[in-house]
Amino acid sequence: MHQFFQRKVDECQLDCKCLLSTQIFVNYYSAFEFDWKSGTLKGKWIMKTSTRDVALSHSIVKTLPGYKGDLPFKLETGYVNVSVGKSDAVNLFYYFIESEGNPREDPLMLWLTGGPGCSGFSGLVYEIGPLNFDTENFDGDFPTFVLNPYSWTKVANIIFLDAPVGTGFSYASNWESYVLDDQLSATETYNFLMIWLMDHPQFLSNDLYISGDSYSGLIVPIIVQKIYVGNLEVGVEPLIKLKGYVLGNPLTHEHDDPNSRVEFAHRLALISDGLYESTKTNCHGEYLDVDPSNAPCIKDLQLVTKGSIEKWVRCNKTLSYNEDLLTSIEYHRNLSHTDLRALIYSGDHDMAIPYVGTHKWINSLALPVGDDWRPWFVDGQVGGLVLRYLLNSF
Repeated sequence: MHQFFQRKVDECQLDCKCLLSTQIFVNYYSAFEFDWKSGTLKGKWIMKTSTRDVALSHSIVKTLPGYKGDLPFKLETGYVNVSVGKSDAVNLFYYFIESEGNPREDPLMLWLTGGPGCSGFSGLVYEIGPLNFDTENFDGDFPTFVLNPYSWTKVANIIFLDAPVGTGFSYASNWESYVLDDQLSATETYNFLMIWLMDHPQFLSNDLYISGDSYSGLIVPIIVQKIYVGNLEVGVEPLIKLKGYVLGNPLTHEHDDPNSRVEFAHRLALISDGLYESTKTNCHGEYLDVDPSNAPCIKDLQLVTKGSIEKWVRCNKTLSYNEDLLTSIEYHRNLSHTDLRALIYSGDHDMAIPYVGTHKWINSLALPVGDDWRPWFVDGQVGGLVLRYLLNSF
């Protein structure tokens, strides 16, 4: 798998031999401007590279405590070293489940649970994976598993990743590597994918989708853009067969999404018409950054939140993580000019990231509508409502 690439770097020629079986190049693309409408680079660009040995270990898991007999699907777990100039410090843990359909032809999906700091195992057993906890027969002793008949692994190969470092079983060998922000988290996940695919070349020909939920709504678009630019403009190997991305109840704007909760609560009839109108008037539509001298607004908000349970914990909230990205809307806007597919879905009872805010940022992209609101069905029952856009595959 020896590959050669040649790129102009700061007006010089750089010839590099990349031994993909043992080395990887870490690339920073911040020195150029990519014109998403024309699909071209503008101005100079600089590529910084470094090489190191790839550290990757994995094993096949055939049985799990709480499940009787052998697992009826192929489960691989392991670590990938993804350090970015930190001397082999960061090791991300993953769960990989081959498709129960046709692993060689079905899509490959990378799944990132929200947080930041929520384990990929959460997505595996609570959301889209092949196992669920048997809550109906739980006797208070040792939990057991049942198979999920609606698992996405029926039609896709899925990597459930513990990211960023400090999440789940992912760890670092020095404390400095636990200091993260959104861009670094996305870069380490991007490096994970590159290395994992080099170790699993049989999946290089599979269509790839990057996916996740909640806080991953900020991270996934960054990763998708890195892959897209790397494929078409920089020529980083291996070439990734990127097809699109999938996001569920995604955090897209740190302010606008949570600020939509009051309107959402009113739509669910959780607060009265009178209280909603009073709160909207007194707070002027701003429910997060409230003027402390605005006593009527504060009083209304106290009534809105009375009796609520804010959160329950399944995630590491002690990460030294700087949430420095206010919004990922511009990444979505960039990607809407490509031929990638995008699916954004929302549960109708998610108070953390209400669909109200999601609709607003999607509308801000000003995409032409193909199919307006219409129901979709499962076994003759309405499963939800869908809106399709005409621009490319959105």
